[in-house]
Amino acid sequence: MFLLSIAASGTGVLVVSRRMAFFPDAAGHTVFAGLALGLIFGLPPAPAVLAFGVFIGLLIIWLVRHSNLASDTVIGLVFSGGVALGLALVSRYPEAQSSVTRFFLGDVLTLGDQEIWLLVGLAILSVAFYLFLYNRLMLSCVAPPGHGGGSRADYAFGAFLSLVVVSAVQAVGVLLVSALLIAPAACGRMAARSGRGMFWTAFAVSLFSGQAGLALSYHPAVNTSTGATVVFISIAICGIAVGARKLKSLGAPRN
Repeated sequence: MFLLSIAASGTGVLVVSRRMAFFPDAAGHTVFAGLALGLIFGLPPAPAVLAFGVFIGLLIIWLVRHSNLASDTVIGLVFSGGVALGLALVSRYPEAQSSVTRFFLGDVLTLGDQEIWLLVGLAILSVAFYLFLYNRLMLSCVAPPGHGGGSRADYAFGAFLSLVVVSAVQAVGVLLVSALLIAPAACGRMAARSGRGMFWTAFAVSLFSGQAGLALSYHPAVNTSTGATVVFISIAICGIAVGARKLKSLGAPRN
């Protein structure tokens, strides 16, 4: 979960700041279509899923930039289309159904050596991505058009976000991958006043919830799904932050 926290925390801050909260859901649900397409063309499941996820991410960015549709509309259309294509292909190829169940629920405790090394590579790639593009992409959230972001940075973000989402799906499942990115970032947005503060707060929340969820779910008295426990703790921290902020506003002196 430590490796996943490195990739998910900063990416989640960018998702929240750029108001693309449904993007992880759209990218995550493409695993079904990716699995089926891999079977059709005789490709290993992991590369097929990753490649198709990146394609979907780039497609969303391209449609947002070259159509007159709002980003949430584009994401909704691609999300629905990806789910429909995936379900159609899986129903046509029953041999893909066993793999679909694994991605649908996710389980970090069943990750093999290949998946672990993939997360190591993703963590290294995440550090490089943050160093070179994080500030630029954060600037594009507040700067006028042409003064931040840029087409190359946007496409890089779309591809990178898809890689993070598809990799995280194996650990927490399709249903929870969006919350894994968004909940720590939401805590960062409430607690910090700068992009850097948001990043480090999100990372701290993501790291704590990941380790605490892993330990708690493994305890015999709890024995719950690891991914669900991690996400629940993250959302609980977010709820506590909301309550603390509300209490602070009630206690502040009024002019």
